[in-house]
Amino acid sequence: RGTIFNLTSDRWINEQDNLGLRGQILFKPSDDLSITLSGDYSRQAPECCGTVFVRVGQTQRAIARQYEALAALQNYQVVSRNPFDRLTDLDASLNAGNKIGGASLRVKWDVGTGTFTSISAWRFWDWKPENDRDYTGLSIVSKSQNPSQQDQYSQEFRYNYSGEKIDFVVGLFGFKQRIDTQGTEQQGANASKWNLTGALANDPSVLEGLSAVNTQWLKSTSAALYGQISYKLTDQFTIQPGIRVNYDKKSGFYQRRVFDGAGAEIFCFNPTPPAGSVLAARCGIYTPQLSAPSASDWNFSYDLNVNYKLARDILAYATYAKSFKTIGINQNGLPTDAAGVPIAAAGTVKPESVNHFEIGLKTQFWDRRATFNLTAFRTDIKNYQVTVTNGQFGVLRGYLANAGKVRSQGIEADFKVRPSDRFTAYANAAYTDAKYVRFADSPCPPELSGGSIPNCDISGQRLPGVSKWALSYGAEVNAPVELLDKDGQVYLGVDGNYRSGFSSNPAESAYTNIKGYALTNFRAGFRSEGFDIYAWVRNAFDVNYFELLQVAPSNVGLIAGQPGDPRTWGGTVKFSF
Repeated sequence: RGTIFNLTSDRWINEQDNLGLRGQILFKPSDDLSITLSGDYSRQAPECCGTVFVRVGQTQRAIARQYEALAALQNYQVVSRNPFDRLTDLDASLNAGNKIGGASLRVKWDVGTGTFTSISAWRFWDWKPENDRDYTGLSIVSKSQNPSQQDQYSQEFRYNYSGEKIDFVVGLFGFKQRIDTQGTEQQGANASKWNLTGALANDPSVLEGLSAVNTQWLKSTSAALYGQISYKLTDQFTIQPGIRVNYDKKSGFYQRRVFDGAGAEIFCFNPTPPAGSVLAARCGIYTPQLSAPSASDWNFSYDLNVNYKLARDILAYATYAKSFKTIGINQNGLPTDAAGVPIAAAGTVKPESVNHFEIGLKTQFWDRRATFNLTAFRTDIKNYQVTVTNGQFGVLRGYLANAGKVRSQGIEADFKVRPSDRFTAYANAAYTDAKYVRFADSPCPPELSGGSIPNCDISGQRLPGVSKWALSYGAEVNAPVELLDKDGQVYLGVDGNYRSGFSSNPAESAYTNIKGYALTNFRAGFRSEGFDIYAWVRNAFDVNYFELLQVAPSNVGLIAGQPGDPRTWGGTVKFSF
């Protein structure tokens, strides 16, 4: 069952409705040769993903053009101002249907002291999203859907050699992908009064039925040659250098055609519609766009790892890696300038350049019944690719942009102990300081949206979605029993985690900051060879928390969100044979 009740549709939404199948066939013509054919298919069909009202923030728009005044103008009252009542009144269709699957063929051939491996793979993805993009029970955006179909193919050849002093791997990798998308977004009966002023605001027909129909495709090709060697200078000291040469090419096509409520196509340029006209009002919501961005890039990446055994069960290591994230293309509509013209420069995104440093210790003690690992790291990223939000209706979702520089650094520690076969426990902790070192032209946070400042300098602010502190812990105790004529164990386990507060918007805002929270889960059951049955409860103490906060479009100050699951219980049965 879902976790949010929609009064408009009179049903629970955001449920889970998943089915997955997976299979493998292994063929061994000889001891040296194995061939594995694998396939999987999964279907997800939830009515998802709806939001609830969280709060209203003050923006730079005129008071009459902000949420409270606009809602009052249409005699609209949200069903609940307490998000943890888990009530909504969304009126547009919701869907998060997915069909995902693929197949792979793995051939492994042992040749002397080495192994040759070939992996051929194909995957597909059929996605049918539908959303209520105004986040209200009003028909402002009456339809928002962006179904996509993806096919991807990959081929990898690699050779591994293992010797007394030297181990190495060399490989070649190729990847090809195509994504096709057909999008539709449509304005509803309440759109004119919500978005327009003057006489036009009182005429629902100005915007009702106004539709943006999008056709787009994206092609990606990638090829890489890589290698890594592990050289044991002594029994205690090993060095592992590696290199990778990568070529990426992406090309795309995006066309948005706009139609009025009667189905007639409209055009917004050459000539520009007169200010205050019906056509100008419509073009202020959706403007036709046509773009065909293309980009390609070569990248050379490498790493070096050195590790030294200080003692039999103590390993110290250090790593430096120079890596990258490939070029990107924006395919959901480009942001526009003050004249409504698409900003062509936003069509492509530069590749990230990453420098990563890491040092650490891996230890075992108490006759190897306990493990303790400690890691310190720092990652500097130039041209960081970040998804930024935009209040314009023409941008169907957030779009990718480059931040000048980002830095993430911190310390991680994990501990695990197993004093006997009857008890295990673990604890992990991480401190992460992740921030924009330089991001001078970010879209502004909600507080400044609708004002005269087009972009903001958010250098020094923390990255979205990253908590400064994260902790997790767990333990399990068991006892031997005989049940249903089977020898096995009854067990009781607990798992918990905590994360400190984090930002849910690329440009930090008091309206989209999420408070820290701690969750606790319990499980109890019986297991034996090939069989496991247990009951579980998640979020056992029914903690209220948010997974995500979202800024509603049109810069009216509305903040919607997705509350995390309340206390949830269930049972699981597993068989293996």
